[in-house]
Amino acid sequence: MHGKRITFLVALALGLLASSDAQVLSAQAPARDGFFIGFGLGWGSFGVEDAMEREAGGSGYFKIGYALSDKVLLGFESNGWAKGIRGHAVTAGTLGPVAYFYPDPEGGLFLKGGLGRAAVAVDAGRTGGVSESGFGLILGAGYDIGFGGRLGLTPYGNLVYGSFDGGSTSVLQLGLGVNWY
Repeated sequence: MHGKRITFLVALALGLLASSDAQVLSAQAPARDGFFIGFGLGWGSFGVEDAMEREAGGSGYFKIGYALSDKVLLGFESNGWAKGIRGHAVTAGTLGPVAYFYPDPEGGLFLKGGLGRAAVAVDAGRTGGVSESGFGLILGAGYDIGFGGRLGLTPYGNLVYGSFDGGSTSVLQLGLGVNWY
């Protein structure tokens, strides 16, 4: 139930962002031309298939790529989540190609999607640990707020999904990124 509430709140926030008067921010969107690089940090909610509770922890991304136009960017992105749980470091994330789409080439709102490799691991210290890798999917949205030129501050939300032999995981990310376009 908690996960559904979080998903609803993220969808509501992104809907309000998309429907707000973006004219004020549109003029500030950074120029998207050629090479781009960025990173973001924030909060993440991690869940395992069929588990009732989710775990909140630190989350973030790193991206690099090339703008094909003001509307379409292609790149690679790594998303991660981490938390210490009962003395064990638990991590989850994805790595793979991602496409970014800006409906308004002069605006900051974007949607993104990508496929890649997902991984989840529990480090038990000296006694070892377990890790699993599988198929990863990322869907997200955000808004680039420019500061003149090519630098942008980007509030974002992502849903990161991992499918493994033994089940699946999901991470809901909310954070703030810094990107150079």
